[in-house]
Amino acid sequence: MKIQLLCLLLVCVNTVSIHANYWTQKADFGGVPRADATGFSIGNKGYIGTGYTGTYSTDWWEYDRATNTWTQKANYGGSGLVESVSFTIGYKGYILAAPSTSDFWEFDPVANTWTQKAVFPGMTRQAAVAFSIDGRGYVTTGSGSTLLNDMWEYNPSTNSWLGKASLPGVGRMYATGFAIGGKGYVGTGTAGLSGLLSEFWQYDPVADSWLQKANFPGGPRQEATGIAIGNFGYLGLGSSQGTYLFDWYQYDPTNDSWTLKAPFLGGPTEEASQFVIGTSGFVGTGYNGIASGVMKKDFWEYRPDSTTSISEISVPEAQIIMNASNASLTVNFENISNLPVSLQMFDASGKLVTEFKDAKFPLVISTAGFSDGIYLLTANSNRSNIWSKKILVKNL
Repeated sequence: MKIQLLCLLLVCVNTVSIHANYWTQKADFGGVPRADATGFSIGNKGYIGTGYTGTYSTDWWEYDRATNTWTQKANYGGSGLVESVSFTIGYKGYILAAPSTSDFWEFDPVANTWTQKAVFPGMTRQAAVAFSIDGRGYVTTGSGSTLLNDMWEYNPSTNSWLGKASLPGVGRMYATGFAIGGKGYVGTGTAGLSGLLSEFWQYDPVADSWLQKANFPGGPRQEATGIAIGNFGYLGLGSSQGTYLFDWYQYDPTNDSWTLKAPFLGGPTEEASQFVIGTSGFVGTGYNGIASGVMKKDFWEYRPDSTTSISEISVPEAQIIMNASNASLTVNFENISNLPVSLQMFDASGKLVTEFKDAKFPLVISTAGFSDGIYLLTANSNRSNIWSKKILVKNL
């Protein structure tokens, strides 16, 4: 058996230039841990807020990529939200409230103010999908008194909503989506008794029509994360039949194809928040798939394929020694400050394959009997991720 490290050398080097897609841990989200929050970007700043923190929250936070810092901004203008959706048009952000109201609010980052806009005319809903295309906002699917597949367009110039062509097929909730090149995309989710979905659909606002595209290859799931960077879409994370996932796929609309990319180093995560600044995606918060019901505040930057330095990564130092002769690897941490640390190893589907609670270092992990494939090795202290590394296991 041969064991290799893939793509991300988080330790053992000071600076390295690579051609790869990769994740970098950034400053933790500025508020308390949460799930089902919402977020968007305006210019070179990102915003995340609301969501479930033990209660429905209204706090609102701004992320400055240049300084890697969070600043609390004016609270969302309405009552606490959970599983709401949002989009950006120009230099304003918009949130459709959920779960028990159809209020619709606009955020002005310059004035740091919220303004209530035209009430959403569709059924009150939660766990919907939203995106913006060419100066218009779009909201579809979600759960109201039933599972929904209707589509609505918002025009900020007239502050008005217009019903559009419904998404074909069954109503659904907990889907995800993004927009690329004048088209919108919606995929995955749950259709209730009909089960989880891997369907993927394209919406053309000019023709007001939907076209089914290649299914998402990661398998049916709900509460996944979707973003668009440049000419590509990205989708992953979420859960399937109680298993939390951390895989990450790239969608190419030019040839309707999917490619498996670097897995999310925050570990198995559901109901995360996300936004895009420039050529980077940002993903954080959500439910921790390692400890059921525990919410997160870790925050990660995703960089698509590019040659770049990864010396900015700051994590506790660790040394991994691979021993092919006895199919094992040894993990040893330095500068861990005697914190209680647990190690988990997940396969590519997000399934936990081995775990060591209150681990003592150096720790020897046997990989005997492991199938060929990519695994994620994570270290957690007080249920917060402090270190992650991809491992390739290959039997020779």
